[in-house]
Amino acid sequence: MARRIRILTMMAAAAPLAAALAVLPAAPAQAADGDLSCSATFNLTLDPPLRAGGGANVSISGDLSDCTSSNGQHAALAAGKLKATGAATATAGGFNPCGLLVTAKGNGTLAWVSGGNSSFAWRISPDPITGLAFSANVTDGQLNGDAITVSPKSAQPNAGCRTSGLSTLAVTAQVTFA
Repeated sequence: MARRIRILTMMAAAAPLAAALAVLPAAPAQAADGDLSCSATFNLTLDPPLRAGGGANVSISGDLSDCTSSNGQHAALAAGKLKATGAATATAGGFNPCGLLVTAKGNGTLAWVSGGNSSFAWRISPDPITGLAFSANVTDGQLNGDAITVSPKSAQPNAGCRTSGLSTLAVTAQVTFA
């Protein structure tokens, strides 16, 4: 009987707190502030055109623009020019227009318009739906140590890539450094 009274007392004491929590709005979720977020356009060139079972040299050029620093630490980095090189291989598969699962890696440099550079190592991994999953890390210079996340908005391969091989890929994306 004493145990039952204690349980009822605890429930009675907790009831106002539970009611208050049910009525109060939940606090908004807060995402961690990243160092920088930019709009980007990239142009990948593969030579020779990449086909299933083959390999190619990759060169990437691109522009980062409209960069914002949500944590305020890198407000001077408003835009930059990207250059990168590497090597790629491919296997057949995926539902992308070229029917390729691409693996690639290399290094590059981002020259910031305001001055300074960021060196980075990049990697492309196969993705059965999009064909490409891109990841990178800043290895030196501005934003050293940041992981780079690329969220593609569109990707346009060269026409006829399923039969003639992937020779170019134009990408628009949102790029985040954190």
